[in-house]
Order: sequence, then C-alpha cells, then structure tokens
Amino acid sequence: MSAVTVLPLGLVLEVAGDQTVMAAARTAGYVWPTVCDASASCGTCVSIIREGETNCGPIPDDERETLTRTLGSVDGDRRLACRLTVTGPVTLTKRGVHPIEES
Repeated sequence: MSAVTVLPLGLVLEVAGDQTVMAAARTAGYVWPTVCDASASCGTCVSIIREGETNCGPIPDDERETLTRTLGSVDGDRRLACRLTVTGPVTLTKRGVHPIEES
C-alpha cells in the first residue's frame, strides 16, 4: 500500500499496487470527478502531481491518448486518476474530490 495525499482536501488514501487512485478513493467513500466513469476517455479526472512523480506507474496508451487530446501533450505532471497507479508516496492536486453523500 502507498499513501496518496489529495490536495486541497488533505485526504490521504491508501492505494494498493494494482489499484488506481480513483478506485482507492471510491473504496474509501469519496467521489472523484469523472464524466466517463473511469474509462480514460473524458479527461475530467486529470490531476496535477505535486510530489512523487517517480512513484507513479507507467502511462498506459489510453491515458496517453486522452492527455494528448485534452491537454495537447503528456508531461508526467498531469495524470488521469482513473489510470494512475503508484508504487510509493505521491501528493497530487484535484479539486472536486469529496465524500459520497449519504442518503
């Protein structure tokens, strides 16, 4: 398990090696903004990596395609949370992450 700190919320997620950051957030009871429901096609879940870029897993082809289409390039500082895996501590920024509302 690796710790991912989500700013500005200050949320610390425990992310398993085979789990994406978005999946870990959902498991922990948080909503991560998305339109495509984690299919790597909308780009809404893009997050800014602040620390720990070397602990981020490789960028899969579908993420690379979406980042190129939506941002114009792939630089490693911006990643899709629906595809982002980690191997160590990472700090990132994503506005709009919030606890799931209970009914």
